[in-house]
Amino acid sequence: MRSGKRIISVLAAVVLMMLPSGCDFMRITEDLSDCGTLFSVKYNVTLRTNLTTQVQTVLRSRFENEVADLLEDSLKNIFREYAHDVDLSFYPGEERSFHDNHIMDAGQATYSLELPVDNYRHLALANLFDEEQVDITQSQWLQRSYLSQIVSDTIHGHKTGLFSARQDMNILGNVDQEFDVTLYMVNCASILVIRTDSVGYSQGVAYRDCQVYSSDFADGFLVNDSTFTHHTNPTVRDLRVTNPPVKREIYYAVTFPSCDTPEEAQTLPDTRADDSQTGSTDEDRIWRKYVYVTLPNGDVTRTIINVKQPLQAGQVMIIYAYMRPDGSVYSPNVEVATSVSLKWKDGLDIETGE
Repeated sequence: MRSGKRIISVLAAVVLMMLPSGCDFMRITEDLSDCGTLFSVKYNVTLRTNLTTQVQTVLRSRFENEVADLLEDSLKNIFREYAHDVDLSFYPGEERSFHDNHIMDAGQATYSLELPVDNYRHLALANLFDEEQVDITQSQWLQRSYLSQIVSDTIHGHKTGLFSARQDMNILGNVDQEFDVTLYMVNCASILVIRTDSVGYSQGVAYRDCQVYSSDFADGFLVNDSTFTHHTNPTVRDLRVTNPPVKREIYYAVTFPSCDTPEEAQTLPDTRADDSQTGSTDEDRIWRKYVYVTLPNGDVTRTIINVKQPLQAGQVMIIYAYMRPDGSVYSPNVEVATSVSLKWKDGLDIETGE
């Protein structure tokens, strides 16, 4: 991929070795089509992500070292050189002929597989076992193999990095072969850091609660085509890293990527009923974060952060923002526009996610 779009990659070195494996030895030299060929697959996990760059340029440059350390610690199990499980599928045609999965729990592992000599399309996935928000469907068919997000109006973000690969493999029976298979990260992370001790408000902002949601991200991934789908537009409940009062509110959501352009984003279905009120959209926005701040008197202020920059697979984006005394949130980032509704739906109970 191009520099700046970092990825987690896996190098699979496949060495093929001829073994009889149940076939008559005298027939091997004449006809290999019905014989199984035993080969080993070695996976090496290499982390390539812009998380460190984002933390350095957005946080450490502002001397937010404690916040940076806290955030990196919170994301260390998502952006790291590690795979818990691997899922391997081989297709000589449209229908899968071989499937296997292993618990890896390491950055490097080797497995032995056996397949008949043939031309295969190989699809590999990693870290699906413990991801409750995403599942693989229709994987027995090459063109239908799909990473599907659970269907719900409001969901939690992903809790692990998901990886995918597709590779053509012509398995020969009489020569040693090596295949390089690179697995690309298919999800990403959006992060919101809110200062509640904004310049000019020396006493800090008084508030009772703060909650953040994100929207306008893909709902699935076609593995063989390596494309994302946008059939639905679930609202993602951001994970809160800190608890008030801490003078910093930190939230993040790990999701599938956004659309690439505002034109594509404007066609997405809107599942947030509150968008019909006022100032809910921006013509240039590609994805959004919704911030709900409950003030001491019970009033709720809603801020919609309209982000004009796409968030692509493997990327991390940190939005640095400030909270005003009225509960509204603003960011100095030129790629971000905000829309504020004071006393939004007075008395509404915001979902807690419990």
